[in-house]
Amino acid sequence: MQTRTYAQLLNTIEALAGVDSFDPSSEETKILSFVNRRAFSAYSACSVWPRFIVVGEERTVDTGQVVPYEETAKNNIGEFNRIHSQQPFLNGSVYEYDFYVDSTGAHILNITPTATTSVWVTYKKEFVDYTVDSTDIPFEWFEFLAHACYADFLRMDGQIESALYEEKAAKEYLMWSLEKAQSRNNKSNIGKRIRTYGTTQRRG
Repeated sequence: MQTRTYAQLLNTIEALAGVDSFDPSSEETKILSFVNRRAFSAYSACSVWPRFIVVGEERTVDTGQVVPYEETAKNNIGEFNRIHSQQPFLNGSVYEYDFYVDSTGAHILNITPTATTSVWVTYKKEFVDYTVDSTDIPFEWFEFLAHACYADFLRMDGQIESALYEEKAAKEYLMWSLEKAQSRNNKSNIGKRIRTYGTTQRRG
């Protein structure tokens, strides 16, 4: 999937602001904070961003019938979507577990503890803050982040009316990306099942 660098994003925000560069001692730190706040809002806006969703990955069940958020050599889980007894969404139907989530992970209900050592989890990868060296800014968020962070910069500078204009532009870019992601997943049985399952279980 296409990505952009943080340097490219910063350059775009600077271009929108009409400056060659922001003050490294104050403004650049604030811009990075804006980027991460806005990126997390984009991440939270959709359960089926293609780059974050993982479908039917085998995960170890720990003592107490818990699937933890972290497992060696695997992505950290940000949100649990569904948990199955075997690999789902292939040819046949498989049993799906009910579960609840707390700070330790997903607690599986109606499971046989001594007989079940692993389950198949469909989940959303954990969001990780970006840094000035990041090279993995999602392409689908790029324009949203640029305009939203510029709006935050304008608001910080007291330019409220201009900030509202940029905020509107940012929301339009995000909605466009959301519609694309949802349209793509409408064509797949997996996307429909994830979205219609109910409340997404998020790490607390």
